Amino acid sequence: MDDMQLNRVMRRRAYTSQSIVVTPDPPQVGVATTISIHLKNPGSEAVTVSRIETKIAQFGMGVCWEQLPVVGPFQLPADPAHIEEINMEWTPKQGGHRCLRANIHIETLPEALRIGRNLQVIESEAGRTRWQIPFHLGNPEAERMPVALEIGGENMVGLMAHMIVGPRMIQPGEQIWLNPGEEVDAQLLVRARTADAIASVHTIEAFINGRFLDGIQIEIHRPALIARPPLYRAVHSLEQEEPVTNKSLVIVR
Repeated sequence: MDDMQLNRVMRRRAYTSQSIVVTPDPPQVGVATTISIHLKNPGSEAVTVSRIETKIAQFGMGVCWEQLPVVGPFQLPADPAHIEEINMEWTPKQGGHRCLRANIHIETLPEALRIGRNLQVIESEAGRTRWQIPFHLGNPEAERMPVALEIGGENMVGLMAHMIVGPRMIQPGEQIWLNPGEEVDAQLLVRARTADAIASVHTIEAFINGRFLDGIQIEIHRPALIARPPLYRAVHSLEQEEPVTNKSLVIVR
């Protein structure tokens, strides 16, 4: 967990911040979940946090958000050793992965600091070579707009990644026209063509008319593939076509 420093401006990839702690992790449907943000002020003067706005949505980009009660105002002393812990409560009503965002408004800053968690980590067995990660894509604007997706990542040697929106595969940068408030189902498909251990990071970022909208990040961890008998491989290849979902848990990342 990283402490959120109030003089640090968050821009791109704010969706991968580790400044938010979720307990229990992962949350469970119907069980009260504590969302904690840890703040510290490394400056020479006390600062006032006017409010913190926190929202939660289905795993994806440009989707509708559930707003949590606003926190604040409060003051942070000019003491880098002091860590202020802000706690909020949220109870999931249904299963599925989630995105979490918090906008921290500081009286002396012209823009809110934005942090979030939507990192989905897949711990996979050695025999799996394909993964399907579902997410939602939406248009939050008030008019019909083109949404484009870009894919990136780290440690992706030996891996192939493709995006599917609706019924078809799309290319990076291809425009998807969506009506106001429209949301569509999408997937990231990853296939391994290596027997080596995998610790990959995949990012998908959405843009509207070239303007960054939001992003998601997925990690895949897999140990090195061990040779298996032919019968095992044949049976296991049928199992690994199943999408990576868990209907009984809600994961806020």
